[in-house]
Amino acid sequence: MPTDKPTGDVRDRILEHVDGLPPQQRAIADYLLENLETVPFLSVPELARRCRVSEATIVRYGQRIGFSGFAELKVALVELLQDRLGVDDESDPGTPSDDVLEAIATHEGRNIRRTVESIDRKVFDAIADNVYSANHVYTFGMGISAHIAELAAYALVQIGIAAHPLSTGYSSPREQLVTLDKDDLLLVISLPPYSRQSLEMVAAAAELGTATVVLSDRLTAPAARRADLSLAIRSDNMTFTNAVAAMTVVINALATAIASSHRDDAIDAFARIGRVHADDPDVLTGDR
Repeated sequence: MPTDKPTGDVRDRILEHVDGLPPQQRAIADYLLENLETVPFLSVPELARRCRVSEATIVRYGQRIGFSGFAELKVALVELLQDRLGVDDESDPGTPSDDVLEAIATHEGRNIRRTVESIDRKVFDAIADNVYSANHVYTFGMGISAHIAELAAYALVQIGIAAHPLSTGYSSPREQLVTLDKDDLLLVISLPPYSRQSLEMVAAAAELGTATVVLSDRLTAPAARRADLSLAIRSDNMTFTNAVAAMTVVINALATAIASSHRDDAIDAFARIGRVHADDPDVLTGDR
């Protein structure tokens, strides 16, 4: 049993030990990663009930990832929340740091740095190549992920990629996949809380032979596990929503990588978009 308190970000520790876990302990890890902000307030019996495992399995899981048990793991989760909220042991736990702007900027910068350090460059390059080679790229997400999916489609169109954001307004978003084929690509953004529809979109596209890419906060997210290619992008926030700066950096980097490798196509697209703007009376320029 461990005698020294584990160091570092408890989320990173959970992620480091995900591979190779027995199924019941894997269920605990998945639940923790999806509910970091609420687990510190759960008892062992309640967490066991939600994960559908025994209380002893909860304790063994804590030991498996380097803690003396669940109690010490819970302390680490509380400290993680305090760090996100910018509080310390002597401050009011509901009061954020005085300079919120500086605190958020620092936190987002940490997300970006950790993402850049951890991304597999071969996977990144493969995604860029597949996006460029696809006849059409369709983007999809639910909740805040839907807005990022629209941003991804916009960024790709700017460099000449035929990209289309899929709507979430259908009774079944999968209806939009009926025209996809093996020469297309589905790009799904999947941030917590994970949507079953996003997972089903990836599965449906795979059945059609369409290449699938998922950008999520972890490689073990449901949709990411099912995709052909996936990247883990940090979305930790000081509040209980997803931070998206690192995600936008990766999308920008993918578009830039494609444009750099295919400069003529990107320049041509830029020129055509410029002509559209010049002819559109609703686009305001310095001359009007």
